[in-house]
Amino acid sequence: MGGLANGVLGLWLAAAGAPVVDATEVVEDLVVDMRYATPDNFLKQKVYPDGARCLLLPQTAERLKKAADTLRAQGYRLKVYDCYRPIAVQWQMWKIMPKPGYVANPKKGGNHNRGAAVDLTLVTADGAEVEMPTPFDSFERAAHHGYQGGTKASREHREILRAAMEGAGFKRNAMEWWHYDLPGATKLPVLDVPFAPTQDTPTPKPSGTD
Repeated sequence: MGGLANGVLGLWLAAAGAPVVDATEVVEDLVVDMRYATPDNFLKQKVYPDGARCLLLPQTAERLKKAADTLRAQGYRLKVYDCYRPIAVQWQMWKIMPKPGYVANPKKGGNHNRGAAVDLTLVTADGAEVEMPTPFDSFERAAHHGYQGGTKASREHREILRAAMEGAGFKRNAMEWWHYDLPGATKLPVLDVPFAPTQDTPTPKPSGTD
């Protein structure tokens, strides 16, 4: 497994019939900002390929839709930062921060690697950012759900998101206001699925043609 961390981040092996869906096909107004497909993350480097999608297990996506429906009635939409994560990227993250609770040990795999976790925030109906206690991927105490500092608006937004996500059946990560898991996720298999939409295979030319 260690070899995965040493240069195969671009090799996304397809598992035929893998049980995942593109979350944007379930939550039509979902805003997607896949941070690991850019250098704007705690790794300070791009580790996802261009065209990386928000892939989730169907049951994860359906719960996300339920939360989005609740929030839409309150004038908010959901914006996702991370969904399914290849195990190769998990090894890369573990090398940088081998700290359980913040980064899952890739020897076992984390819930992101199972399509059973999502990192997200709130935006307004027109897609504008709302204030949260910290930026995404902050490892300070202010990112904890129990943090009572910061502004009133940031705490209120955190609680609006929490209530919607837990009301839809998700479990919060106590140390990360943005991270929610599918209950029982650790019993599910680690997945190996393609990030970018697969292109149609060209039809072979008849024998004897150029």
